[in-house]
Amino acid sequence: MVAVPPSGPIQAHVFRLQPGDALMDSLKDRVDLIFARIPQERCSSAFIMTAVGSLSDATLRLANASRIDGDIVGSLSDATLRLVNASRTDSDTTSSSESNDIRSWKNKRFEITSLVGTFSRAGGCHLHMALSDDQGVCVGGHLINGTVFTTVEVVIGTIEGVTFEREQDDQTGYRELAPKQIEKHESVASKFFKRTSLKSMLVGVCLGAMLHHRIYTSRS
Repeated sequence: MVAVPPSGPIQAHVFRLQPGDALMDSLKDRVDLIFARIPQERCSSAFIMTAVGSLSDATLRLANASRIDGDIVGSLSDATLRLVNASRTDSDTTSSSESNDIRSWKNKRFEITSLVGTFSRAGGCHLHMALSDDQGVCVGGHLINGTVFTTVEVVIGTIEGVTFEREQDDQTGYRELAPKQIEKHESVASKFFKRTSLKSMLVGVCLGAMLHHRIYTSRS
C-alpha cells in the first residue's frame, strides 16, 4: 500500500554567495539560519529550488576513473563531487583507494548547470551538482565542497508541516531520506481562543433568539 507523501506550503529564501566562499559550508550556514527563524514544530525540511553561478578549482571523488600518466582524464572546477559508483564505506573525503579516488584540479573555471538536494534540521544534507567547462563538457555527482568563483545565486525552499529525517537503509547501506508529516499540536492560546469564540457565538445566538422573541411577543 502506497502511503500519502508528506506535503505543505512552500516558502522561498533567496541569497547570493560571494567569490571565495566555501560552497557547502556556506549553504549549510544559510540553511541553519533559515531553520533558526522557523519553529521546529512548524518546519524541519529545506531543499534547493534553484541555483546558478560559477566555481574555481575542483576536487572530485571518482570511482575507477581512467588515468593518463597518473592523472584523471578530464578537468573540473572548484567543486568536490562523489560519482555514482563511489565506495559506500569510505566516508573520508580526503582519502583515496582503487575504487574511490579523490583528485583535484586547480585554476579551472566552470559554470554550475545544476545544483539540487535536501537539508534536514539535524544537519544532514544530500546534494548533487553538475558543472560545465569551457568546452561545454559536463560532469556531475555528489557534492562535498567547492569554492565560489564569481557568484552563486541560490533559492532555498522550506516546506511547512514537513520534516526531513535520515534513517539507515539496509538495502543501500546509506542513511536515506525519510520525509514525515509533522503532527499539528494546538497551543494553549489557540485552544483558549477557539473555546472563547465558540462560547461567544453561543451567547450571541441565545441573545439574538431572546431579542427576537421579545419583539415578536410585543407586536402580538
